[in-house]
Amino acid sequence: MELRSRTVTHGRNMAGARALLRAAGVDSADIGKPIVAVANSFTEFVPGHTHLQPVGRIVSDAIQAAGGVPREFNTIAVDDGIAMGHGGMLYSLPSRELIADSVEYMVNAHCADALVCISNCDKITPGMLMAALRLNIPTVFVSGGPMEGGTAVLVDGTVRTRLNLISAIADAVSSEVSDPDLARIEESACPTCGSCSGMFTANSMNCLTEALGLALPGNGSVLATHTARRALYEDAGATVMDLCRRYYDEDDASVLPRAIATREAFDNAMAMDIAMGGSTNTILHLLAAAREAELDYTLEDIEKRSRAVPCLCKVAPNGHYLMEDVHRAGGIPAILGELWR
Repeated sequence: MELRSRTVTHGRNMAGARALLRAAGVDSADIGKPIVAVANSFTEFVPGHTHLQPVGRIVSDAIQAAGGVPREFNTIAVDDGIAMGHGGMLYSLPSRELIADSVEYMVNAHCADALVCISNCDKITPGMLMAALRLNIPTVFVSGGPMEGGTAVLVDGTVRTRLNLISAIADAVSSEVSDPDLARIEESACPTCGSCSGMFTANSMNCLTEALGLALPGNGSVLATHTARRALYEDAGATVMDLCRRYYDEDDASVLPRAIATREAFDNAMAMDIAMGGSTNTILHLLAAAREAELDYTLEDIEKRSRAVPCLCKVAPNGHYLMEDVHRAGGIPAILGELWR
């Protein structure tokens, strides 16, 4: 299979394109190598994305070490928690479409051969998933990971553990929580970078990309602050290059997103979502992704699956456990194993 990037890297008529690639840092020795688009979503607005700037470099270095030419770009990222409760929420769901379109535009405009999606929060992973299935080129997802749970010492000395975003929201409307205690909870509920620590939309979607087969094991549950995250970033870069070789050198189309995220894979992902007590927003996003994959997957299919699969996990907001507990218990492979049994 011929590299897509040959469109801009070969032929006298593409001398101008090659000149621009050289100006962007592509060496003569790199011309003809697979060009891998690295879609990052770093922003200082969103705690789930504040740490992603160096992640792009880690992924890019791994791609380069494996023989590819990484080209990083950025998408927007809206924080639903900050946008919630005012007119800002009007921009959240539409941002998913902007993200999907921006990834598609950058990849196709520059004829990239493969894609690594560095996502994390609510609409970013779904938007990138839609783009990946639309483009159908070798793709690997790697998220920024969940944040740690918080701990607060209240005015009377009471210790509140396993705090998360919802803790702050719920306590803010409770007349039983004093202003001084609320201030301590607010300051402690989101203590680190990463997506909110419960099984909310961000973590649900990152787990589901893992279940779909488009992300490496651990993508959904390894904490943002855990040293194992770096290995995931490096493996994402190495893996996308392996997929490139299999597709372009060996004509193996089984590595493409639509060959991996089949109707059966979507059914498995939905079963996973139900079992782990995931966000109901995943229904909206999985249906949109299935449409991009040109699959006939509907609400009726989800309804049928929901009648057959039990909810196995008690992860916030469905209980008091957090994503760090899910990871310690074995992560997504452990939940899938329970379903298998």
